[in-house]
Amino acid sequence: MTERASPAQRLRGLVLRLAGDRRGSVVTTFALSVPVIAILTLGAIDLASVSGDKGTVQDVADAAALVAAKQLGMADNNGLAERTKAMIAERLSAMSNRLTYQTTVTPDTAAGTVSISIAVNRNSFFVNMLPPGGWNFTIVANAQQMGTTPLCVLSFGEGKKDTIDLKGDSHVLAPGCLVQANSDISVEGTSAISAGTVQASGLATGAISPTPQTDAPVIADPFSGMTIAPMGASCTVLNTLVDAIPLVLAPGIHCGNITVSKTGILTLLPGDHIFQKGQLQLKDGSSLLGDNVALVFGPDAAFQFVDTSIIRLRGRRQGIYAGFVILTTRDNKQRFEISSSAARELVGTVYIPNAELSVTGSAKVADESAWTVVVAKSMAMSKSPSLVINKNYSGSNVPVPDGVGPVSAANVRLVN
Repeated sequence: MTERASPAQRLRGLVLRLAGDRRGSVVTTFALSVPVIAILTLGAIDLASVSGDKGTVQDVADAAALVAAKQLGMADNNGLAERTKAMIAERLSAMSNRLTYQTTVTPDTAAGTVSISIAVNRNSFFVNMLPPGGWNFTIVANAQQMGTTPLCVLSFGEGKKDTIDLKGDSHVLAPGCLVQANSDISVEGTSAISAGTVQASGLATGAISPTPQTDAPVIADPFSGMTIAPMGASCTVLNTLVDAIPLVLAPGIHCGNITVSKTGILTLLPGDHIFQKGQLQLKDGSSLLGDNVALVFGPDAAFQFVDTSIIRLRGRRQGIYAGFVILTTRDNKQRFEISSSAARELVGTVYIPNAELSVTGSAKVADESAWTVVVAKSMAMSKSPSLVINKNYSGSNVPVPDGVGPVSAANVRLVN
């Protein structure tokens, strides 16, 4: 009679048989490794997701720091800090299901800096078990004002063609001023830009002094909310030739082509002069004179100052166009040309929101102005002119509009 094996003996025999069975060993090994592989895969996915969230929070912090730095000195620091926190909260609201954070904003008006620190706890997979308690990291952003350099030349278009483009032997001379392009700055040939500060949101190439800052923050059109004269009023087209005789124009709407040639003199009386359905052309040795005037060009109007024509214009001192000397409506896409060898005085702001300002010829432009500001969608220079941008704001009774000159928005940058 065969003796029965005890339960312990039967279990021991089963273990020995499984240990000696290679097929069983493979199956067991695979079964044990599947959870490990799954955990590693999920961990890698979670790490990539955390890295993406870190980048997003950093971008939000950087943007908030730049905005806050521009407002330093214009608001109470406590209020500035609270508005900055609210901005961050709004931009991170889409991530509230997976992270919590604590924001610290430290404005320093004396140093011109804003520091932002965001301490983040981000959920991890397996209900915050790996790592225990979730992912913890801190994002830091610091922005600094770059001084009070007045904004004197701004090309605010952001398209590929919306550049500051200098060719030939053209020059921009803007000592102590900020020259900014929201796209690229291209300086070719023997051309050059010399200014207090030069910035481009894109690239900057060529002879530029000082060394330009590239990838700079965009400066928005400072006059984007401005209402420019409605052009709905009807008018009778009357082409006018001023040829060796003086003509005086009262403020109002002027329709048709106005050509001033030879030694003709066109004098604009103080006020707003609205040009429609034609071109204002100064040529030969003619003169355009005006004090306390704003020249506003409708969608189908433009100006051309050529030859040796004398241009002496001083902008408006009061009214809705105070501080401006030449403006165009937003639907005006004409080309505006200054190639005269005697366009020496343009006191005020030249604002061309949706067209190109072309400066060409071979002489100095605006050099006898107390101050000049140019704000255009784009600006091109060719041949050998020198556009001189002065900033003697106290030397004229033409006020400087908010957003440019000494009252421009602060120029800021991110710092380590």
